[in-house]
Amino acid sequence: MSELIQILPVVALRGMTILPDMVIHFDVSRERSVKAIEQAMLREQRLFLVTQKNTQTENPGADDLYRIGTIASVKQVIKLPHNILRILAEGIERGEMSHLELDGDYPEAEVVRFEEEDPESLQPDIREAMIRSLKETFHSYCQESGKAGKELERQIGEREDLSRLMRQLMIHLPLHYEEKQRLLETVSLSERFELLGTLMNKEIGIMRFKRELQEKIKAKVDKNQREYLLREQLKVIREELGEDTSGTDADHFREALEKLRAPKE
Repeated sequence: MSELIQILPVVALRGMTILPDMVIHFDVSRERSVKAIEQAMLREQRLFLVTQKNTQTENPGADDLYRIGTIASVKQVIKLPHNILRILAEGIERGEMSHLELDGDYPEAEVVRFEEEDPESLQPDIREAMIRSLKETFHSYCQESGKAGKELERQIGEREDLSRLMRQLMIHLPLHYEEKQRLLETVSLSERFELLGTLMNKEIGIMRFKRELQEKIKAKVDKNQREYLLREQLKVIREELGEDTSGTDADHFREALEKLRAPKE
């Protein structure tokens, strides 16, 4: 795809943002979106995936959609019951919707491709600092989450191309679709680096707070369990000694207190 401007069928996504290099399944059920997929299969399997701002909007217009989305390639289409299509698509590159045509059977847009900034245009020291910072932050994220696999961490650690590194991080981090949209809309590598670092550190902070909260809850539960066990053990000892265990712990404590207060003979 060499032309700077492309005319592509459009599929509006609800609660989802597709990024370049991302391979993902999603279902399409709206009639106009189904027709857009059908048209894409006649046009080298290319279409423009753009996120709608409000997930509840059934028939989004130009103002209901973000202008920046992803030019994607349709890899597979599976027809499901009730006129639903399950799509396997791969994000290719970012694009900006300069005009949206809604008069036909399916939405179609004039999409302007982005001329991505070349990492080599950055000073070598700055580029290297960005790469190291992102890798170290991702390592901290892996340590905190415990969910990212060793293989993914190894792959990220071996990335030396700044653009590819950031793309992979954007794909694999469990970000909300609106945060992914913000990343998609970043213009420069420096802007993307700052936002990506901020979002990763935010996730790390949330996971640390979650762990601390869980530890506090566990400590409280453990304390309550220990107190319960001690009360049960005390009850068994009293039964063994033939003492009355029908009263509550408060009754026994009150009785013991009265004995302490009783005057000596």
